[in-house]
Amino acid sequence: MSALLWLSHPGVQALLNYLLDRLDQAQAQGTSLANGVKLNSASFPGLYKAKFEAERAELWAYTEQLALLGWIRLVVDRGSVGQPGYELRPRVHVVSESNIRAAVGRAARIRSSNELWREAVFTHLDSADEVRQIVAAYRLEISGRPAHEIVERLNYLKTLRDAPLYLREVSARLFWACSKILDKRGQLVSVLLGERTCPFPEIPIQLQVHLPEFEFTGVLFIENITNYERAIRAESGSYTGLALVFASGFKGSSRRIRTENGATVFFAECGSLAVDARSKFLAWLRSDANMPTWFWGDLDYAGMEILKAFRNSFPDTAAWKAGYEPMLKELEAGGGHTAEEAGKGTQRQVTSTGCVYADRALLPALKTTGKFVDQELF
Repeated sequence: MSALLWLSHPGVQALLNYLLDRLDQAQAQGTSLANGVKLNSASFPGLYKAKFEAERAELWAYTEQLALLGWIRLVVDRGSVGQPGYELRPRVHVVSESNIRAAVGRAARIRSSNELWREAVFTHLDSADEVRQIVAAYRLEISGRPAHEIVERLNYLKTLRDAPLYLREVSARLFWACSKILDKRGQLVSVLLGERTCPFPEIPIQLQVHLPEFEFTGVLFIENITNYERAIRAESGSYTGLALVFASGFKGSSRRIRTENGATVFFAECGSLAVDARSKFLAWLRSDANMPTWFWGDLDYAGMEILKAFRNSFPDTAAWKAGYEPMLKELEAGGGHTAEEAGKGTQRQVTSTGCVYADRALLPALKTTGKFVDQELF
């Protein structure tokens, strides 16, 4: 009987497909079939559920032939003389995946980005296996660069250990002048260097601050630069007694904003530059001292997320009612825009911020109307 004929036997085809299924599953999970595949009624029903002994003998002979071809490796327990191998707890190890795939007409499975990253880490990263295991969970991607090239660049991180660099400078030196690859990857860096914390700081948050000419008793964070510029030049009394701060997006909500090296403060020349006023602001910013604090941004779910995040660093932060009331009235009057009209379709609904006014007035209005209002309208 030719090889082509016996390889097409339904029982052999079923066994080979089962082996490939197990192999694909293991590779997808980042594991291997180190202990082989046990042959039994589940994995090889053609043999173990055959009605006649002759059928079982035939399929076992084909299995041994697969081993002779070098496609698989068979392992069986010791038994008595004449006892068939399929009764001796046989295990199969795949040796030639390509030949098995050709025999059943199955192309190689397309591996996911996570699998390719994991393979590259365990093949090319010059670190202990326990480190590789952790790094495998931090997939890095750079367009046009295969995973193994990125991993190989990580091996050079140790040469920068003592350099006085920011994390983005390290990223640029490692990854072909790409400075943002290691953003929010401080833990990955610390693991690779065997340090408890990442030795390379993130770029300090830059705060633009306008101090009033007279004593300030509260701080107002403004999300958008246009409104900040209008506010620091306003002649009305809406901002009386407030230090005005511009910190775009979620930058102002980072916990490091309250540390000495976590933020760089720039005081506006059109406001007070008095030493006492600046010292008071910095002392408040870099301590746990309380001062009435408000946030004013877009009336949308992203703005509410920022407000919620701000409360992690400034626990008493509330939505600035004087700023949000006109925006709320605009919504209630039928104004505003939909998420799709402003390219905000990815914003997720916020159910709570911790601010009483926002939770009782602003969030219900967003949910009821299904519309948003940008801060620049006012």
